[in-house]
Amino acid sequence: MPAYYYAGKLSPRHQADAFLSQANPVSGTLYGVGALATALSNVSIKSAVARVTWTVQPTPLEIVIVVDGDTITHAFPNPVSATSYGIADSIAFSFAAPAAQNLIAAHTAATIPIVYEGQSVQVFARTTGGTVQLLECRVRYKRLLPI
Repeated sequence: MPAYYYAGKLSPRHQADAFLSQANPVSGTLYGVGALATALSNVSIKSAVARVTWTVQPTPLEIVIVVDGDTITHAFPNPVSATSYGIADSIAFSFAAPAAQNLIAAHTAATIPIVYEGQSVQVFARTTGGTVQLLECRVRYKRLLPI
């Protein structure tokens, strides 16, 4: 746990899911996910999933997370239309550098209780190429807030 957690003045509080539903997204454009589109303080991300609905396959589908100024990109190269893909931050899933993490099947991503946490956190979703009708992303998170 980060040092600020033990200050005794903050309490973890579950937040409503941050959600993005972008019709006809522009290829390569980063779209902010709900309340996490702008940097929020003292955030712990519990899970994040994304999906695209398409008629011509895009590549890749990405969830981009900025934690305390560091950018971590999770990507799936050839997403199946209307299938959810989630993040995982575990050595068991990938030895890749932070800029090249993989998205995995959403049902296995939920096995990790806290994926990322930081004093400043933002989340974006992006897809590149193809013909996409809908880009969606949902992030479950909590914040440490004053008691």
